[in-house]
Amino acid sequence: MMKKVYTALKRRLAAMSPAKRVVLISALVLVLTVSSAGAWYLTRLGNVENMFPDLPAGEDTDPDIKSVREAFDNKTLNILLLGFDRNEERGEKYEVFRPDTIMVVSIDLETGKTDLVSIPRDTLVPIYNRRGGKDKINSAYSYGWKYGGAPADDREERHRLGMKYQVETVSIALKGIPVHYYVSVDMEVVREVVDILGGVWYNVEQPVYNNRGTLWLKAGYQHLDGDKFLKYVRGRNYSDGDITRIKNQQNILLAAFDQLKKANKIIRLPQVYASVRKNVETNLSTEQILSLAWFASQNIDKSDIGTHVLKTSYAYGRLSESWTQSYSYLILDQKARAKLIKEIWGIEVGVDPTDELFPPLPAEDPSDDSNWPPADPGEYGEPGQETGDPAEGEPAEEEDPAEPGESGEPGPGDTGETGETGENKETGDSGEQEKPGESGDSAQDTDRKTTHRVVLVCIFAG
Repeated sequence: MMKKVYTALKRRLAAMSPAKRVVLISALVLVLTVSSAGAWYLTRLGNVENMFPDLPAGEDTDPDIKSVREAFDNKTLNILLLGFDRNEERGEKYEVFRPDTIMVVSIDLETGKTDLVSIPRDTLVPIYNRRGGKDKINSAYSYGWKYGGAPADDREERHRLGMKYQVETVSIALKGIPVHYYVSVDMEVVREVVDILGGVWYNVEQPVYNNRGTLWLKAGYQHLDGDKFLKYVRGRNYSDGDITRIKNQQNILLAAFDQLKKANKIIRLPQVYASVRKNVETNLSTEQILSLAWFASQNIDKSDIGTHVLKTSYAYGRLSESWTQSYSYLILDQKARAKLIKEIWGIEVGVDPTDELFPPLPAEDPSDDSNWPPADPGEYGEPGQETGDPAEGEPAEEEDPAEPGESGEPGPGDTGETGETGENKETGDSGEQEKPGESGDSAQDTDRKTTHRVVLVCIFAG
């Protein structure tokens, strides 16, 4: 058979002009070379453990945190997902923002078992590099921006330190479990990504209202485009505020993942990243993103993903006795946190004392957090030391844009942001249904760069 092919090819070449023969032979050599290199590169991407040989472990020197990080299994990858309360309109008014969504995705690179751990944004935790000082976990970026040590006119360095403080503070909240990588997006990117992927079919469990009582989404199974998806994951007009929002976010992410996998779209996520790259910040390389997308498409199913919310309880009071205004916080359930860490990462950690607040002053209104952050927070644990506003230049609270033409039906719950949470457990299926029917920094030389580009084109076009 091969002899006949060779004879036919030889005859065809003999009949061609010398110039055409050169072009054809060159093309055949190129195809064979690219195919071989492409197969090699896909094999390389498929070995996800080799893409993460030395996982960064952070740099906190606290003995307890250091011991947890030293005991950590390097076969598990932890990626922090941050959703900032930033869009184009707010970006023109403020310079510092806080993450509304804080999730840690933990992936066992050997088995594909994945856990999604959400931390409520108002959770009271020690802030990185503040000598034990505590505040809401989503304020960590602001502390790094203002107090990280960068020159006031160096916005790039102030931002870098803000991200460092946020990442390290999340690790501290998990008793030192390392955060190896992070992905940070803003509101506009979420809308854009969902639209690029064609939207999500989802069963909205109950009507979604904004803080003004305007109906955002009706209940029921429906197709959510980027705008509707964003409204669903941002809605927090529930009796327990942020806790229901967190569970909504987890459930719809699972539904989106399931639908993308069944439609063979997981492998195209790097293409989506390429199109929104300017509005997404991550310390993952392009090659690592490709490898993770391939790994997820081959090894992770919806049933492999456990969802968890760090258990907390609502409290209203003051961090320092010198404060003249109280604020609402979520206080960590220390036993539940230790149990969760053992369950997910297999590491035993100590149970810290439960945080306590100084009681509110007489006649304070527990529903009024409009002045948070405090103008003079002091240093928690160091009463009397004035440090200024950690969130200067920030929006005081997440703002819902007025949307003329939408129903003004009142929301069913109060507008408080937090409440005592339920048990820390894996959330069940949300009831969703299926609808019928720049080059990376991985290349070491010119040949590998060329191969990288060719494989990217093949994957994106596929």
